[in-house]
Amino acid sequence: MLLEGTARQLFDSVYEGMIITTMDGRIEDMNARAVALLKLDREDVPNSTIFGIVSGLDEATLRNAASSLREHEHILIEAHCMRKDGSSFPAEIALHRMDLSGHPQLCFSIRDVTNREEVRESLKEAQEALFESERQKARAQTIAALAHEINNPLQVLMGMVEADRNQKYAAPLNRIVTVMQEMRLNEATKAGYWASAPVRSSIPPPDLAKCRTKSLLVVDDEPALTHFFRSILSAKLPDLKIETASNGRDAVELFKAEHHAIIILDISMPVMSGEEAFLAISRFCRENKWEMPAVLFCTGYTPPESVRRAIAAEPLHAYLPKPVTSETLLNAVRNRLEFFALSHQES
Repeated sequence: MLLEGTARQLFDSVYEGMIITTMDGRIEDMNARAVALLKLDREDVPNSTIFGIVSGLDEATLRNAASSLREHEHILIEAHCMRKDGSSFPAEIALHRMDLSGHPQLCFSIRDVTNREEVRESLKEAQEALFESERQKARAQTIAALAHEINNPLQVLMGMVEADRNQKYAAPLNRIVTVMQEMRLNEATKAGYWASAPVRSSIPPPDLAKCRTKSLLVVDDEPALTHFFRSILSAKLPDLKIETASNGRDAVELFKAEHHAIIILDISMPVMSGEEAFLAISRFCRENKWEMPAVLFCTGYTPPESVRRAIAAEPLHAYLPKPVTSETLLNAVRNRLEFFALSHQES
């Protein structure tokens, strides 16, 4: 069954690759985008099946998927699609059931997500390398507490050094920073870490409310630090809307009103800790079908176990140990802004 006339024009104008099959997987038609994605010729379409295109798909799996379509409008599949030349590409595939010419058919809507996967893999590789370094270091809580008392003023001093324009005080301030860095006994707090193996789907469900990609929230109980972070980010990213909060409870309320894409979050704070705020935000996103923001835990402490698990589960979350340089902060924020922009563009 080949579409003709206006139906064919509409079919071929769709951006995604569209493949129509019988209920048992025999291909009946595909649009121009699918032909291009798969590097096929039109004469390749007759007598071919979907099993030669979607890697890992077999007759039993297709039957189960088709049965599920009785209760669901569509099913999302993550798989690699095979081209005629033997190469493949990662794809997001939406499977629908349709009825044309009086008999049921399946429609596979294929989207090439190579660019998104490359960005994610780059993040994961950097995160794995940094996490491996961090895992090998000792993390005693008593030393971490001491480091926290040192790192907050050290962060302020680093901000003063970077902001000094006449260099009059840069040399002595740099000396103070160097001495304080030498006093840091817990080597684990010197390196940020990320982890691989994301828990959530690499392709977020289409019904999630997307976060605001130009919006960021800074949460820290030290006014000097929120001012430093805000100044650095607003100077280099003038289009970014930046809000601040001094405790976890206020951060949660601001997030519910704005749905920020990125949150820079201290852990040790009054009223509500950063750990509690993160858990509250995660729960709110799950219950309300909101896209989860990228959370950069910026703290002088070694993160607690729940935070470590969250970072290990989602590559977009990260640990930035205080004191953090403006370059490190900007790179972390830019990488995640680029990821969200690309992800939203493709969804």
